[in-house]
This record gives sequence, structure tokens and C-alpha cells, in this order.
Amino acid sequence: MARISGAIAPFAAAVITLSTLAGCGRGGGNAAAGAGNGGSATLAAAPAGQLFPDNFKGVCSGASVSAATAYAPGSKAHKALFFETYKDDFSDHSSSLPADWTVQYSQTSDAFKAIDLVVCAKRTAAKEVKVCDKYKTDGKPSQNKVRWHTATYEVTAWEAKTGKKLAQTTLEATDTDCPMFENFSGDSDTVDDYASPSSAQVADFLRPHVTG
Repeated sequence: MARISGAIAPFAAAVITLSTLAGCGRGGGNAAAGAGNGGSATLAAAPAGQLFPDNFKGVCSGASVSAATAYAPGSKAHKALFFETYKDDFSDHSSSLPADWTVQYSQTSDAFKAIDLVVCAKRTAAKEVKVCDKYKTDGKPSQNKVRWHTATYEVTAWEAKTGKKLAQTTLEATDTDCPMFENFSGDSDTVDDYASPSSAQVADFLRPHVTG
């Protein structure tokens, strides 16, 4: 369950309420559409063998994705995915890339087949800088705490189709602000969390391979 800091708890509650209402609205709309088509509503079938971001995680270790687009350095149509260390795996952070550098899921087309670049930020070191507290659960004080760390990342750009390494650098994530949102399993947990490379840092590293 997500535990949210007191400063933003009212906003979070509003988001949850709106999400629930929006879901109900979509359900009603689908039902009405079905009734207008003889009581049957169908969804377009996803393409067979459709790719998803998780299919590209292995590229961070030099694996290849044969169905991806071949990387052509002179092309102006490069598309990338961005993964960052999360626990013992990588998590998709592609939404932090400029919108025209990546793709969005599509139910009717194999959008991720256009990916030709994968950039991966692997956390290699971390330093605890503070303990964050005063988190609230449902607006009520809790004993939850976050051990916040600055971190060092090894950032690598790969060709998606071949798993060929294109470039590598080291980035320092130095943000010392406590996270406004955090996930806890109870009301008296202490968890570790880490600063991430900024979107600007990642974009600066990747830009020569996307726009060059």
C-alpha cells in the first residue's frame, strides 16, 4: 500500500476518487455502446508476438531483441527505452525521456517494434544522506521512515536489435530531497530509496545517438 506524506495526502485522495469515478464512467460507456450494437462489444486483437518494454530489459546485459528495429546512425527516426535499477531488476523509466524519443503502447499496432536504442542506468554505489519521516497513511501520522541515498549510476546505451554497446558514462544522482511518495507495507516500516539521474542528464548522454 502506498503511504503518502501529509503535505500531499489531500491531493492523492482526490486522485484516487477521480480514478475510481473515471473507471465507472468507462464501464458505463462500454455498456451503452454494446447495447447499441446488438448487445456485443469487441476489442481489437493485439498483434501476435507484440513487444513490450519488459522484452527489452535483457538488452541492459548485452542480450538482443531480434524483432526490434536495426540501429542506423544516420537515421532521424530513432526510438529508445530507458531502464533504471530497481531492487534486483530494472524498471522502465522511459516516460522521463523526451516524448518524441520513445513510443507509447498501442493495442492495435506493435509500437515497440520501432525501438532501436536501449539506455540503462545501473546503480553501482550509494551513500545514505538522511532519514525521512513524518509520512502519513490515510491522513494519519505513521512511524514509516525512508533511508534516502544519493547514488552513482553506470549508464549505457545499447543497440536494441544486436545488443551492441554504443556508449557508456557515469552519472551522479545528488538529489537530497525526501520523496513525497513512498511505498510501505505497514505503518512502522523503514525502507531504502535512492536518488535517480535527472532527466536532463540522461537526455544529454543519449542525445548524440538519437539526433546525431
